[in-house]
Amino acid sequence: MSGLFTILIPILLTDVINPVLSAAVIFALGSTKPFRNAILILIGWLITYFVSGILLAIGLDRLIDLLKNPRPIDFVIEIVIGILLLWVGFRVVRGNERPGKKPEIEQTESISGLAAFWIGASINLIGMPFAIPYFAAIDQILKADLNTFGAVSVLLIYNLLYIAPFSLVIVIRAVYRGESDALLTKINSWMEKIGAVLMPLLLFGVGIALLADGIVFLSTGSSLF
Repeated sequence: MSGLFTILIPILLTDVINPVLSAAVIFALGSTKPFRNAILILIGWLITYFVSGILLAIGLDRLIDLLKNPRPIDFVIEIVIGILLLWVGFRVVRGNERPGKKPEIEQTESISGLAAFWIGASINLIGMPFAIPYFAAIDQILKADLNTFGAVSVLLIYNLLYIAPFSLVIVIRAVYRGESDALLTKINSWMEKIGAVLMPLLLFGVGIALLADGIVFLSTGSSLF
């Protein structure tokens, strides 16, 4: 299990460095009921990401069973995901060269709790086809050959760790209140600068590791991880 998290943690870090959920939480913190709406956005995101992960895992598992040769197929999938991560890394590097608008906390119109929940769920579903690190995490969980309870538990832990940094934004807003706008602006600026350097490195690192693991397994029959 510890070996599984050794590869999952770098994938998680790559997955978390994503401005979409952060922007949604900041948007909610500018509404008339900021904490309720921000929490419901996170809950909507968490439930959708977790359920989607289970469905993706079932789909991959059934595909592997259908082909009756799970190990090579699993590593072929790993190679494809590794290549996709490298491609996303190149896209991120190119995107960092273009100036973008920094997120700010501004007062927005009132939104209902249900609307906040669906904002979290919908932006997750829209971005799901591009959640390449999540696909990599699911592939690693399947490779670990855990039982159903173990695999679902690991996936849940992954999802809870995912939303932890975004939950911290809500805590900062609640504790500092009047001073939080300036503080969150600084945090966003730090995350933007760190992400511009760290995200491509993580994408390239995880992508190369998965690509190498898949190639080595198909060549020798043994995995690096």
